Amino acid sequence: MRSELDQLVNKWIEGDLDPQDAEALRELLAENPSARESCYDMMLLDQLLGEREDAGGILADETMPSFPKRKIAPIQTAVAAITSIAALVFAGLWISNRPSVETTGPSSPSITASSDSRITIAQREDRAQWSPGELLRLERGTAAIQLGKGVLAHFEGPAAIELADAQGDIRLFEGRGSFQADQGTHPFQIETPGGAVRASGTQFVCQILPDQAALLEVNAGSLEILAHAGHGPSKVSAGEAVRLEGNGSITPTARPFIPFRSGLPEELALFSDDFKAADNTLIGDHTPEVGQKWEVLEELKPTPILKERLDTSGGARRLLARMSPHDPGGAGSVYVFSFSLTPPSWSHDKVQRMDGIESIAIVDAEGNELFSLVAEAVNTHRWQLKGRGQVSPLTPVCALWDHQLTLCYGLDGRVTLHDGGTAQAPVIASIWLKDPEPVEGMVISNRTGGDLAFKHIGTSLLRAPSVHAE
Repeated sequence: MRSELDQLVNKWIEGDLDPQDAEALRELLAENPSARESCYDMMLLDQLLGEREDAGGILADETMPSFPKRKIAPIQTAVAAITSIAALVFAGLWISNRPSVETTGPSSPSITASSDSRITIAQREDRAQWSPGELLRLERGTAAIQLGKGVLAHFEGPAAIELADAQGDIRLFEGRGSFQADQGTHPFQIETPGGAVRASGTQFVCQILPDQAALLEVNAGSLEILAHAGHGPSKVSAGEAVRLEGNGSITPTARPFIPFRSGLPEELALFSDDFKAADNTLIGDHTPEVGQKWEVLEELKPTPILKERLDTSGGARRLLARMSPHDPGGAGSVYVFSFSLTPPSWSHDKVQRMDGIESIAIVDAEGNELFSLVAEAVNTHRWQLKGRGQVSPLTPVCALWDHQLTLCYGLDGRVTLHDGGTAQAPVIASIWLKDPEPVEGMVISNRTGGDLAFKHIGTSLLRAPSVHAE
């Protein structure tokens, strides 16, 4: 088998590899472990040769240009060919068969986020790769990040974190993080406005306050602080808390008992309806997959489910979707609503009837409106948020389109509307509510020519523990 591999590789080097031979070589590397092993060994040999000879004359370019016609040493040509082919077609395939060999540096931190989170890295919405020097912004929600070996952090948004190096050290500019740094050879370090904080075998919380002071509370182990204004390291032990001021001064403080987050929030499904019912099933007779039976508050004529759609076309109506009974938890709890909308069947009247209104209102246990998502014909049916005297600017998204929306409502009063099926989608509207209350349900309404049609409606709760005064 090795001779067959050599023959195919030599053909490729000489420029005689036809499409059939090329396919045979690819299959050989993909299916035969000994061929991949041989490739790997030759790559190691190439590394040794590269220390002694000009790499530019030995290694093939990764774009696979044609080889020069001149003859070069057989081992070198084989190395060049296999390196190029393997890099392009089977990168990483044979390495997985040699787990004891370290061929790469530290990997990117692993990020897991709650369903209400929105994260950007260096202004990218893709969070698959976080490289040193890049700024991660957690606009809302919670993220669990494995920063390095033995270092797990849980951040709560809004937060701004820069990855300082490949070992997982960070610079914390904004927000709060809970850190578990296991005992190891590389002490985990956080750079704050006032100085560096080092931890090993430590459980602690670090919060950057609006005045740029870092509030540090140690639950287990100890911290070492290298303040910018200090003459030497300072130690903070378990049960202690300090303020590391932006100017580098350190002030002991009473323990604020900042909640230590050791995981992502519990997520509870409160409502889910794909309207999977026989055509002409009346909405008032329909029970969703999760949640309580629909209630008709007002309607000019019956509202049927057709083609697994809820469509308000044909008359004004108000329909209540009531959540499953639940404990809302504390002020850190967040409700996440998802809506998959489709154009309503009555669209012919939307140009003439300029008084049409569509609304999705979020209501409390007494049926009082907490806030609503509203679209009006005079605004070309574009969505906006309204609630308790707060009104967001108009969004670019029309209620009559085929589209998805995600709505996040925290019991801290923050409401954000996202243009997409998750909270990772861009925020297109936001408001803050005073005296926020738990949610009981949603009221879908339309009047005077406005219409909505849904393929799916869902609600989940990310429940935070209640904090009781001692």
